[in-house]
Amino acid sequence: MDYNYLQEEFDRDRLRKGIRKVVELESHPALKALINERITPTDEELASDEALNLWMLKNVGTSHHISCTCKMGPADDPMAVVDQHGKIHGLQNIRVVDASIMPDCIRANTNATTIMIAEKIADYVIEGK
Repeated sequence: MDYNYLQEEFDRDRLRKGIRKVVELESHPALKALINERITPTDEELASDEALNLWMLKNVGTSHHISCTCKMGPADDPMAVVDQHGKIHGLQNIRVVDASIMPDCIRANTNATTIMIAEKIADYVIEGK
């Protein structure tokens, strides 16, 4: 998935300001004793907007668990890609069995839900459904 992070100058500017503020805070007396050294971004990466932009583009990411890109639902739902057995609508002998078939993002870690989906669809395969 391409989230288009930092594609807009407004986003890059705000993140640069935030990073530089955090770096400024490391010299505050209340925090100075807690910090041995800053590993990254380096002074060189902080030296210019362009250098910091490059650092940000290499390091900005997400811990978001991508899901819901191949919605499970009935064949008459134009947004649904697979049925309740993980079978792709309109194709044969192929299934999708991962977090992408969740119709909506859950409000928890996706790991346990994905395991449950996989186990249930594995049962369907064994049963010939």
